[in-house]
Amino acid sequence: MSKRRAFTLIELLVVIAIIAVLMAILLPGLQRARMQAKNVICKSNLKSYGLVMQLYTGDWDNCLPESFVGIYSWETINEASALAGGWNPSAPAEHNLKPDGAYIPYLASNVKSNICPIFQDVYWQKWPERGKVGFTYSFNWWLNADKPIIRKVTMIKNPSRTFFAGEECIWQMNDENGNRINGAIFNDNSLCTFWSPSASLEWVKGFNPSDPPPYTDAFGEYHRAGIRKIFSAMARGEECGGVSNAVCVDGSVVEVTPFDTLKYAIGIK
Repeated sequence: MSKRRAFTLIELLVVIAIIAVLMAILLPGLQRARMQAKNVICKSNLKSYGLVMQLYTGDWDNCLPESFVGIYSWETINEASALAGGWNPSAPAEHNLKPDGAYIPYLASNVKSNICPIFQDVYWQKWPERGKVGFTYSFNWWLNADKPIIRKVTMIKNPSRTFFAGEECIWQMNDENGNRINGAIFNDNSLCTFWSPSASLEWVKGFNPSDPPPYTDAFGEYHRAGIRKIFSAMARGEECGGVSNAVCVDGSVVEVTPFDTLKYAIGIK
């Protein structure tokens, strides 16, 4: 009988080298595919949010609830703040406080998740001590905020250019000149693009889109960038060139940048 011939050390090293090269080629592609799949899930979530808005306004004479209480009521927000020493997206989840906001009866049967999977990964990287997150989408403050400003959807002149809900950024960002483009980071479910006692529709009419936008909150950059770029941007406090997803009042889902925040909040053409 002939003896079996074993691999030599050289042959084994060659095989290992080939496997390493194949992994180096395939892993980035797999990572991109994974990110794309999560992006699709996020868009699906937001598409459902658009349906929820239509169902709610259909029942309430085209009126919108206050943006802060879409997911949690003021009572729950205050309870969470007292328990956690301040409000943040993880406080309700940490203390097992059930969502009881205005949209919840409509969300329950129409939305599979209130959490964007990519956003959640970034949130854990930013705040590992906070644990699980309760929600990751923010509602447009200009749509029936505590003012109110735009109380009914019928008042919106550009529904395809006005966002209803989107993904807020959770790190401070600067523009190419080093100027900060958001004064706050994600800490609730109301995206307050411009926070001022003087905020009004008259202010919107007089705003020049070419002027530097007075951001308070801004869209994030969680998609089409790659997780390494996102984490690097978080560390540097700069933009990474990615986009966020947002659902507009007409139900369409758009990809937006932080620099789109104000014009999509107030429906600038």
